[in-house]
Amino acid sequence: MKVIVTEKILNDLSEFKIPEEKFTKLAKFQLKSYTKPLFDYGKLNFIFDDFVTDLNEFNLPINQYENFIIQIKKANLIKFKKITDNVEILYSDEKKVDFKPWDLSKYIYNSKLNYENSILNVFIKNENSFKSLTSFLTKELLRIKLLYKYEDKIVANILNEKIDYKYKDALFKVNKIEQTKIDKSIILTNKVETYLVNNSFENSIAKRYLVSIKKILEI
Repeated sequence: MKVIVTEKILNDLSEFKIPEEKFTKLAKFQLKSYTKPLFDYGKLNFIFDDFVTDLNEFNLPINQYENFIIQIKKANLIKFKKITDNVEILYSDEKKVDFKPWDLSKYIYNSKLNYENSILNVFIKNENSFKSLTSFLTKELLRIKLLYKYEDKIVANILNEKIDYKYKDALFKVNKIEQTKIDKSIILTNKVETYLVNNSFENSIAKRYLVSIKKILEI
C-alpha cells in the first residue's frame, strides 16, 4: 500500500510519475463495497476524492489494501505505520516535510525502527545533505563520549552548548551504549568524511555508512 501524506487532496499522481494507465480512480465510499478482482493485473487503486483516516471503517482484510494508494494528513500517519510494515510513504510537494538530521538520528539508535526511504533519501541524495548529517552525528557522538568521563556542565562548556534536551538524550545513551561502540562510530564517521574529501560523492557509500552505524549503535 502507498500512503500519500498531503494537506491538499490530489486528483492525479503525476507528481509521483505514476502514469494514468497504471491506476484506477476510486471514490472513498466505494471501499465499503470493494472486492478484489479475480484476475489481478497489478493495477493500483487510487482513492482520489477524500482523505482516509482509519482503514478499520471499511472492514477489509489488510492484504486487500496491497495495491491501494490512499491520501492522509500528516497527523494520521502513525495509525498506518502501526497497521502494517508494508506501507510506502510518499510526501506530496504540496506540503513537503522538511526533515532535519535528528529525524534520521532516532532511527539509527532504535533497534525496533527501520529507516524510512522517504527520510533516508533526503540525506543520501547529495553531498551537502549527507555532510549535514555526519556533522550532526559527529557532534552528538562526541557529546556522548565526553559524558562518559565528565559531568554535563563541563561537557557543555567544552562544546559551548546549553544544557537542554540534547543532554538528557545523551545521558540516556551513555547508560545504554558501550563506550567502545561510540568510539567505533566516531572512527567510522571520520573515515567516511575523509573519503569524501578525496573522492566524489556516491549515495551508495552514504547508504552503506548509515546501515553500518545503525548496526553499531541501535539499542
